[in-house]
Amino acid sequence: MLTTFDITDDFKKFKWDCTDIERFQNYERYRDLYRSNFAKPFRGVINKLLKRYPLQKTTAQTLVEVNLFKALTDFYKYLVTNNDFKIEISSSQKVWDEIARENNFITVLKEVCIDNSRFGDALFKVAVKNGRVKIFSICPDCWLPVFNNGDLNDLAGHILVFDLFKDGKCFKHIEKIHKGYIENEVWETANGNLIRQVADVTGFGLKPLDDFSDRWNDFVLFPVKNSTESDSFFGESDYKSCESVIEEIMLTISQNSKIINRHANPKLAGSIENTELNPQTGERVFPNSDFITVGKDGTKPEYITADLQADAIKNHIDLLLQFFYMLTKTPPQAYGIDLEPNMSGESLKQILASAAAKVDDIRSVSLNNAIIKTVECALAFSNVKNVDVNIIWS
Repeated sequence: MLTTFDITDDFKKFKWDCTDIERFQNYERYRDLYRSNFAKPFRGVINKLLKRYPLQKTTAQTLVEVNLFKALTDFYKYLVTNNDFKIEISSSQKVWDEIARENNFITVLKEVCIDNSRFGDALFKVAVKNGRVKIFSICPDCWLPVFNNGDLNDLAGHILVFDLFKDGKCFKHIEKIHKGYIENEVWETANGNLIRQVADVTGFGLKPLDDFSDRWNDFVLFPVKNSTESDSFFGESDYKSCESVIEEIMLTISQNSKIINRHANPKLAGSIENTELNPQTGERVFPNSDFITVGKDGTKPEYITADLQADAIKNHIDLLLQFFYMLTKTPPQAYGIDLEPNMSGESLKQILASAAAKVDDIRSVSLNNAIIKTVECALAFSNVKNVDVNIIWS
């Protein structure tokens, strides 16, 4: 937790603590899960499969990538944004409509919903570039809130840390967001370490001090949080509660996939009298088939088949999916499963009641307020003040 805006120590190292480092590592993990980059987050599962089913003994893939993480996030994104959505302004509606059109605000909102689901946190940011208002989403993996006296309810501001590249060199842009102004610092880096602070940031298109307090005397960064606890400022990823269940689903499907692949080419068993002598090698073989010799005395050849216990496998996977639905507050119908063609809209609403309640909770806790503040800030930068903003979700 940061209690001051000074985030570098005497040795030019960042001063963030182990909780910040853990949060950034979790963000990296959740990003990999969303993008199906499972090799790193599920390295342990893959190693188990490789140990039990070495690649040289089977052509089946190592891990069947069942990406329920992305399906979960996309479902909540659609549930929030794909209905009619309106932002009504008490005055200067045309000004906002133009800002929303230029910034494709619905796309920004979708990006925020994706980040909020996979990371547990998301950020709207407002800026002015070349005299035009810009609204965009910021990935929280560069975000550090600052608290007065360590009080989670007393936010002093925000810090964003970005990578910059210029003239073949690497730099860090440290953006310190206060109420009404922003301090910009640029540091040259090497091997991830800070070397020196750049004296003149104008060469990077930045102002040392960007003071906009005459138009908007507040922050320009607006967080959105998933479900939170009283002793944590940050939201919780939708992936945290269901990660182990999805891992077990992928492991179970992958193991059975390998067994099925191994037995896809049936083997014959029979006595040696059923085989033919290969005059070139001197071996007795059964033409065009894998053949296992079993005894003598003219035993009739028969196929060897695997008892895959298909019902037990299905029941196990179904049970795991039930846990997934409970933990994520989603029903099978959220993923297009078990949808009856004659299902009424009211029936579907009842099925999705738990998911809809979660979305309403996110809206009321942080999303609505973040959108309102974003709109008010954007209008203030367009010299429109003292407006009432109303958000209508259908």
